[in-house]
Amino acid sequence: MPCVLDTNLLIYFLGDAIGSSVSQRIEQAIRSSARFSVITRMEVLGWRGHTEDSRRCARHLLDQLDEIALTSVVVERVIEIRSQLGIKLPDAIIAASALVENLPLMTRNVEDFKRISNLELINPFES
Repeated sequence: MPCVLDTNLLIYFLGDAIGSSVSQRIEQAIRSSARFSVITRMEVLGWRGHTEDSRRCARHLLDQLDEIALTSVVVERVIEIRSQLGIKLPDAIIAASALVENLPLMTRNVEDFKRISNLELINPFES
């Protein structure tokens, strides 16, 4: 099922910090044309703990997926979300990207997004 992948899942996936069942769900999403927000690129590649190899691997993974740009439509949805709910800017950008693309958001941080109406959430850590 196509979806938008939250930053936290890609970090767990790249760091091999998840069990095989969760990893398989993320891999399935990647094979099913998963997408990610431009803010996720910034968060994943901007992490200070990267080695040269880990940043290269992260860039390689992101380059295989479609990136959702920060268009004026996404920006307007971000403004709406932030003004109504006061959600952190990166989370609002990710949520708005999923809403504009009419895709569910796959995340472990369901609590961060559950107040956003019409946003379908998928938690790969739950069976």
